[in-house]
Amino acid sequence: MLTLGVDTSESIGGVALFDDGRLAETRMMETPLSHAESLFPLIDEILGACRVETSDVGLISINCGPGSFTGLRIGLAAMKGLCQSTSIPLIGVDGTQVARRLVEDRQRVCVALSSRRDLHYVRWFGGSRPKGPTVVMQEAELLASLEHEEREVCLVGSGARQLREKLRPWQHVQIAPDELNQPSPLAVAQWGSETFEVDQLYSVEPLYVEPLLIGGKAA
Repeated sequence: MLTLGVDTSESIGGVALFDDGRLAETRMMETPLSHAESLFPLIDEILGACRVETSDVGLISINCGPGSFTGLRIGLAAMKGLCQSTSIPLIGVDGTQVARRLVEDRQRVCVALSSRRDLHYVRWFGGSRPKGPTVVMQEAELLASLEHEEREVCLVGSGARQLREKLRPWQHVQIAPDELNQPSPLAVAQWGSETFEVDQLYSVEPLYVEPLLIGGKAA
């Protein structure tokens, strides 16, 4: 099944076409925060480059979060409109699950996706299973949590790229390669094609994760 993957969860968005064993093509936006202007032209570009039509697409898979409030809203609204007009089924996938898949060879994984300021969306995994929900952590809090890990853990995501230098002295924290620590619409397409069961056009919503408020202020 030909799947269109869409990721607008971070400042640089992108799209991908995936058909198991036949096609794996990606296009990323050249300008940060240009989701509204760039998304449909990028889709047209990748369809043309791969010589396929919109009618050939059997599924659209979109990263529904966590991530940028505006980016998620723009991407999901655009793909809902496209799916409604073309009758292509839609699936929303969790961005932390997508990032975890990129390092399948690691047993213990911490996904850290950059948010605004010094905040990160963080989720720990033991094997393929999450050890809890996604939470928002300040950089200092995340570093402290990683420092106290007693076993080797792999850190993956845009937050891993930002924290690489600060984590370099810690032998028990392994940083995923930089090419894995960025949005991957291809991984979104692959995960969606593997997990798709029913059309989520009218049920999928952005996954927003907000900082815990203490005394009226973000923790």
